[in-house]
Amino acid sequence: MKETGKKAKRPAIAFAAAMVVILAMGTVLLTGCGGGSETAAEPEVIINPITGEEMPEGLPARPVQVSIPNAPDGAVPQSNISYADIIYEIPVEGQLTRLQAIFYSQFPDKVGPIRSVRYYFVDLAREYKAFHVGYGWGKRAHSYMNSADIPHINGMQDTDLFYRVDDKSAPNDAYIDWSDIESYDGYNDEQTIRAWKFRDDEWRAEKKEARATVEKLSGSDDPEDIDALKEAEAILAEHEKASKIHVHSSLAAANTSGCAYDGETKTYTRTWFGAPYVDKETGEELEFSNILVQYVRSDMMTDEATGLQDPKGRLEIDFNSGGDALLFTNGEVIKGSWSKKNPDARTIFKDENGRQFRFTQGKTWVYVIDQNMELTYE
Repeated sequence: MKETGKKAKRPAIAFAAAMVVILAMGTVLLTGCGGGSETAAEPEVIINPITGEEMPEGLPARPVQVSIPNAPDGAVPQSNISYADIIYEIPVEGQLTRLQAIFYSQFPDKVGPIRSVRYYFVDLAREYKAFHVGYGWGKRAHSYMNSADIPHINGMQDTDLFYRVDDKSAPNDAYIDWSDIESYDGYNDEQTIRAWKFRDDEWRAEKKEARATVEKLSGSDDPEDIDALKEAEAILAEHEKASKIHVHSSLAAANTSGCAYDGETKTYTRTWFGAPYVDKETGEELEFSNILVQYVRSDMMTDEATGLQDPKGRLEIDFNSGGDALLFTNGEVIKGSWSKKNPDARTIFKDENGRQFRFTQGKTWVYVIDQNMELTYE
């Protein structure tokens, strides 16, 4: 991909054109040989692979991943992050975190503030086949973005697409309008994303079948029956309950946050330094169906040429080698692990029985936790 600030010459029509085709297919009339009977074809059901929700109007060509600051120096609250389908909170230098908000099912008119890219953010863009938006980057992040051929907008080369807002201070005041993203080269290149597993009709049918298996085979000493019983019991296994999550840094107080589960809405709300975590534009608390925890190892970045540590203290984080994981969903906590076949593959999360995590349909917040952070729950 060319490193250029030039917008696409053609308008962003790929999504609209695709929808016309889908709608047309849904109204095709099939005429039988008898000459008269006409039956409308069933419309295709499109499921968002990130949220598990049906999308009656379809999905755009690809997700958009935006690098958003999360520092206590005026970055919070951020604008329109409530639109994101999934938000990763990832450690960066200075015991701070930065968000990678991934938008797919709906896009706001604007988003911000926007900050610089760390090279390991590119691993997420590769996984989600995402178009990336950021403002600034280190040398390693810049080269990795280009070598991985990730289509992107960055304020270092596309300065004219960003603007500064008056009610925030630099460097946490850069915003971009969605119209400038959707008209940029690479945004409309269609991509396919592997879906996660969800607590959907398939999951409910699996539970029902497992209960029937237990009822039918309980007490049997046949080896095959015993294996089938073990599998059924793993499907029906009850998980530990957890309604509150606490996260803080062991080195500084900059990462103090938490989540609380509401049994009525079946969602998790988030606090930050003890205050509700809200969207700047609406003033409403962010709500999530799932809180996912991905444990990683971080190290101080070193210069590849000299071997010296990064003077700004920037980190290296491995998003490919696997590790422990937790899923908080529907008031439960599920323990397991994560793995990834290669940098372009989807990260797979499995429980202790080797079964993929089943997410509740809806939005997800991901805590990326390194050895300098601590997560507890009750």
